[in-house]
Amino acid sequence: MRFLAPFLIATALWAAPPAITELQPRGTQKGRPFQLTVVGQNLGEGATIVSSLPATFTPLGSSKPGMESRYATFLVEPTADWPVGVYPLRVKATNGFSNLLLFNVGSFPELTEEESRPGASAHQNDSIEKAQSLPSTPLTLNGTLQGPERDLYRLQIKAGERRVFEVDARRAGSAVDPVIRIYDASGKQIARSEDDPMLRLDARLDMTFSKEGFYYVEIHDARFSAQAQNYYRFKTGAYAYAADIFPLGGRRGQAVEVSIANAKVKADLTKIDGPQTFVNLADSPSLPLPFAVGEFPEIFEPVAAALQLPVTINARLAKPAEVDKYTLDVKAGEEFLFELQARELGTSKLTGLLTIYDETGKKLVSAGDGPLPVDVGAVQASSRTLGDPFLQFKVPEGVKRITLAVEDLALRGGQHYAYRLHASRSGSDFQAQISTPFVNIPAGGTALVAVNIGRRGYTGPLRVEPIQLPAGITMAGGDVPHEIPDPNNRANSRRAIITLTAAADAKFSSGEFGFRVISTDPQTPKIERVATGLAYAIGVNGASTQGVVDRQRPLTGTWLGYQLPAALTDPTPANLTLVLESSTKKDAGYEYLFRWRWTTRERGQTLPDSVTVDLPNFIDFRAIEMAVDPKDKTTGTFLVTSTRNTLPALYNIGVMGRLMAGGQAQEIYSPLLPLTVAALDPEEKTAQ
Repeated sequence: MRFLAPFLIATALWAAPPAITELQPRGTQKGRPFQLTVVGQNLGEGATIVSSLPATFTPLGSSKPGMESRYATFLVEPTADWPVGVYPLRVKATNGFSNLLLFNVGSFPELTEEESRPGASAHQNDSIEKAQSLPSTPLTLNGTLQGPERDLYRLQIKAGERRVFEVDARRAGSAVDPVIRIYDASGKQIARSEDDPMLRLDARLDMTFSKEGFYYVEIHDARFSAQAQNYYRFKTGAYAYAADIFPLGGRRGQAVEVSIANAKVKADLTKIDGPQTFVNLADSPSLPLPFAVGEFPEIFEPVAAALQLPVTINARLAKPAEVDKYTLDVKAGEEFLFELQARELGTSKLTGLLTIYDETGKKLVSAGDGPLPVDVGAVQASSRTLGDPFLQFKVPEGVKRITLAVEDLALRGGQHYAYRLHASRSGSDFQAQISTPFVNIPAGGTALVAVNIGRRGYTGPLRVEPIQLPAGITMAGGDVPHEIPDPNNRANSRRAIITLTAAADAKFSSGEFGFRVISTDPQTPKIERVATGLAYAIGVNGASTQGVVDRQRPLTGTWLGYQLPAALTDPTPANLTLVLESSTKKDAGYEYLFRWRWTTRERGQTLPDSVTVDLPNFIDFRAIEMAVDPKDKTTGTFLVTSTRNTLPALYNIGVMGRLMAGGQAQEIYSPLLPLTVAALDPEEKTAQ
């Protein structure tokens, strides 16, 4: 037992990266200094704030002695104007980056729900009889919902007074799906809002009251679900807000005039790097609206002449059952891409349907009205949630002019049915997003990053490459195999994995990494796309991995542009490697024998009996016969088998093991290995 002392010292020195679970408060009135407390784990001394909020963050020390790793408090002071909006915030500690939470800036004085204060009793305002009284002046109230509860507030309102009631939740980084109900003094419901057309899943009511008296505002979650991020911000007052917007976006590098609620505002897109920005009415306390940023020349309806490509058309289905039609002169064999932006932008209710007709009115192809794809190459089926449709179209023989029709699948229309239609010459394409929000790379160790690739016609192999990795950081993996073309021309999503390994003496401290995805099929023109970054991913309880609907999808944000925040952290207690020892051809395919091996820094480290194998896009994937070497507990083997359904291609394989260190579970990754599956012999293909 003499080895335990150095082992305990070593694990005590190792520290997990920081994680934050709560911000106190979740928002503030713009321009006012305030005290911010970050709640989480592994914060430690020397934690700093990383945020786009223009402010200084001065550490004040922990207000809870002995809890420095759980709480960090800062004095926040403005350094420039604070526009109303939502700002990302994370912690950088001595051992890496934390996850990101959202902080809100409003216009009105801030209040806090009584039962949400630290140490307060629960269920203080769950009925009309116990409703918390609020002043009649404009305000923003910060509250929380503890699962199946209702929060009620009492307001005195004058006869003829106009009041806006608005709840920020999903747009503000909360998992709550809010509902607002208004009751009169007798307890009769007189108004209700759940999903406002311009607020995604958030709620808003605009009312004028005929009688003076007390009125009650009830706020609850639509599903009465228990959420980790369970806060909301309730605003009330008489104010202007963006009830509609047109256009929904503009061209990068330009200043665009935008109509918001009958007012004209300017959207400056000259310095925007990401796929969207935000616009708002001047001095409105309501959160700004997302505004798409495109690359093509932009035009507005009505469009009478044949389209000149590439182009983005800004239009609106102003009436129910309206169909917008656009013509294009074409030649046989030409290939085009038509893409609709509407519903997924969050500022349109349009469930789009695209249809192409020839000169005689014959329907050639459509998108948005077919069955959703079931991806046999993925572990789970695609979501039942509808997105915006796109069409990849190759002109058949004998067709010289086509008509492209845009309509709503449910034949709806009105001011909230605007869209952006992108049209370009393109035979096949794909999109890429870094689906890992941030990464902490252990010194001398390895971290895993995932990139999601949405195929749009291109079915060949793909390769993820880094953009200017710093010295001391190496990348492995990033290969996506080709696949069988979908006869229905539908999108398929594929996951590429890469590992980033830091040298033990790497000088890199923190920064941002970028990645590009490149087509590698020598028979098709080269396609290259830079992967967009994922700013944050906030879980929503009750969501499922299959058949997820809008209100249960995790909250994600992409406005940080095209980078992956990265930091160097402490060495892990052990490293993990993987090697391919042999491959054997069997009757049904191939059998690959892999060996994993642990390298520990101290004796006495408890090691797991198995590892988790990751081998994406591999049809009929099985990892079997996993066993630890009976003579050497630091190593073990498993088999991976292919079948006749497995496409011959280059894949990436890696393993992950979980260790306990310093009382916390730690995930350790091996660098990825290439795995080439050979093609079957011609006789076997014929037999198959």
